Amino acid sequence: MPTKRYVLRRSSRAKLNAAQEMELWLGPSHNGSAFASDEHKRAAWFHHRARLMGWWGKGGRRPMGWWAYEAREMGLRYPGFEYERSVLWETPGVLSETERANLEREWRHEFDRCWDEHFFYCAGPDKNFTGDEARVLHLKWADVPPELVYRWLDERERRGRVCEVQEESQQGEAVVETSSQLQNEPHAG
Repeated sequence: MPTKRYVLRRSSRAKLNAAQEMELWLGPSHNGSAFASDEHKRAAWFHHRARLMGWWGKGGRRPMGWWAYEAREMGLRYPGFEYERSVLWETPGVLSETERANLEREWRHEFDRCWDEHFFYCAGPDKNFTGDEARVLHLKWADVPPELVYRWLDERERRGRVCEVQEESQQGEAVVETSSQLQNEPHAG
């Protein structure tokens, strides 16, 4: 028995070529946009959003399509590659808890690393820094949010006080122990 077949046509907006995918990921190339219009680009972003976010929306980063069409609704503007992760971390509801925890773990590693006694920061030929200046430059380079830096500095300070108190109490116990030993020893004379 013959059947009637219908050709189902999909919208050309449903297909993305490599240049369009790259533009939604990294932004337009120096040759201009790969899309016919901003409306076409917006429709493509929302149609392919799940797949594109799965590829490039991780590690505290978001593709340029997200910045163009979703960040604006939150009042965000693209801060540049250097500060993108801290801006997203500071904005509630953007990053998943896992993503936030991974970023904090990475930043904590960078924070702890800069307290090593041999730590230095190289900003170019003959531009080597040590001490607090090196730490500030390194934490800025690592894009560690100031809120976390202050929190971890407070923890370091508290730990330093605890260590001092423990040392003082151990020294005090040693003095008491020594004086009691001296009192129990017979005097030569």
